[in-house]
Amino acid sequence: MGQHPDVFISYSSDDRTAAETVCRVLEQNGIRCWIAFRNIPAGVQWDNPIIEGIESSSLVVLIHTSNANKSEQIKRELRLAHETKKLVIPLRIENVHPDRELKFVLTGIQWLDAFEKPLENQLEPLIKRVKEILDAEHLQKPEAETVPRLERSLRVALLYRRSVQPDEHVLSVLESGLRAAGHHVFIDRHLKVGDEWALEIKRQVQQSDAIIPLLSRESVKSEMLAVELQDASNAALQNAGKPRTLPVRVKFEMGLTPEEQTLPEPFFSVLGHLQYQAWESEADDSELLARILESLAAKGQRTIVPEHEPGGAEALDSPYYVERPSDRRFFEAIDQQDSIVLLKGARQMGKTSLLARGLKYARDKGKKVIACDLQRNQGNLTSAESLYIGLCDVIAKRLDLAVSLRKTWDPDLPAPDNLEAYLRREVFGKTEGHLVLAIDEIDLLTDRPCKDEVFGLFRSWYNERAMDPDGPWKRLTLVIVYATEDHLLITDPNQSPLNVGTKVPLMDFEIDQVQELNQRYLNPLRNHSELNRFFALFNGQPYLTRRGFYDLTHEGKSLADLEAHADADDGPYGDHLKRILYKLEGNKALKDVLRGLLQGKPIPDPMTFYRLRSAGLLAGPAANKAQFRCAIYRSFLARQLV
Repeated sequence: MGQHPDVFISYSSDDRTAAETVCRVLEQNGIRCWIAFRNIPAGVQWDNPIIEGIESSSLVVLIHTSNANKSEQIKRELRLAHETKKLVIPLRIENVHPDRELKFVLTGIQWLDAFEKPLENQLEPLIKRVKEILDAEHLQKPEAETVPRLERSLRVALLYRRSVQPDEHVLSVLESGLRAAGHHVFIDRHLKVGDEWALEIKRQVQQSDAIIPLLSRESVKSEMLAVELQDASNAALQNAGKPRTLPVRVKFEMGLTPEEQTLPEPFFSVLGHLQYQAWESEADDSELLARILESLAAKGQRTIVPEHEPGGAEALDSPYYVERPSDRRFFEAIDQQDSIVLLKGARQMGKTSLLARGLKYARDKGKKVIACDLQRNQGNLTSAESLYIGLCDVIAKRLDLAVSLRKTWDPDLPAPDNLEAYLRREVFGKTEGHLVLAIDEIDLLTDRPCKDEVFGLFRSWYNERAMDPDGPWKRLTLVIVYATEDHLLITDPNQSPLNVGTKVPLMDFEIDQVQELNQRYLNPLRNHSELNRFFALFNGQPYLTRRGFYDLTHEGKSLADLEAHADADDGPYGDHLKRILYKLEGNKALKDVLRGLLQGKPIPDPMTFYRLRSAGLLAGPAANKAQFRCAIYRSFLARQLV
């Protein structure tokens, strides 16, 4: 088929006859379909064609039966549809409910039922629904595009509260003016409540180039408008700032004090940092429309991408992720298929964010990738045996292996031998290609009795690969993510999880990387003097640096505010700073060392310096050049310890 399909038909192979009927009837009504039995040539592996079919289609129709509940392939297809934000229409041809996994994707979606026979006579509601969606989203393209698209034609969603004046008047002015300028305008009054009404609004908002919320004293009481704005904000986080938000305050400020003019929550969190247009009377109609059109037409106009408060892993498409030398080193280790790769750094250094990017890089290179987060699976850390079984459960699920380690466990063999036998037989023996196995939060094993056995096993794989370079371990890269912060609690350096393999330490931002972040945040630091003052506060500590820019751009704080309150117990970084004290609690020796450093005394020995540097408190190349990692650590600890 030369054109993109409208509908991807997801079905169990046992329901092929019904799927063929649905496909035939839809295409008789002008709806282009992608269906596996026809679109995948004989002899071709079906994984990639199915992925391409879902991604290129406008929506997915699921033929739901008891067979569908049992189909792992359907579950994979629906997960991909969910991840790529494809609308799914479930068509039940048997009176059965979705199983637990399907419910995750299908919750809140209106079902269509076609229980009676013949099936082709029951498909009119499906045809109507598909056409409504395609028409509403302008997804059906003409066979030949004889009229070129306007150079600056955009998809614009107008968000408002119904049946409120003067909001309805402003809505009419903007709708007619935007359409006359050639833009596609979405207003939810054209949709009928029910039949996935809320989901349709959400999709329209997320797919718009810009949204224009009308904010009046009545509309800011609307829970529906608040939800629509939050959906737009979340979409912008995931899509490099799209849709842009252009707020219009409708007679909002008349007669109010400056304090009363502040938007209520949750509107303030989403819109409080944005410049807005104001409408007070019909005399403002022309000027308001002109300013909105000017904002939409401005090529290359940059806006600050809304974001949630920093903390946790950075989304893969975040515009605020800055690469460091550790990124390239990690990617090179993946390219070289190194045996063990250790990502290490103190808390909130960006380890998980880098791991996510490295694993995506590995997938893009055609490698099989398995990620296991021990933080989410702490129940498996009671013994080496439970850890190995839990790890293999994850491997079996990700690789769709039919046999689990639980079913093949031999109680007469040591736990490491059971694990190795399973990997050799079920993983390396029944799959092809290189495997990247990533274990996050492995430092949780530090105080577990099984740590020596587990770390010893991993070292043995490294050694075995070196001694037998053509053996099965050459197909495995083991990525270990390790937080060095707990060096505050570790007195024996040999308790480090591994001392072999490729080490990828994460370092603080250099000043040029902070300058790059400043540019991405549209230069809240206006000159080199302010940049240097900001850098002096945090010295490139990744979390504090990102949080500092967030406070400057989203919270409306000034650089002077940060300098005055950054080290306060109840300030924006209070939780982060108090956690340092918590980790030091009960360790009088380390407190005395830090107290001495504050008083100008030297670090007593290199090992103590190493522990404090690995924990993220100190910086410097050696004990005799030790300094606090950043200014707010020094000033906060000075108040607490001296």
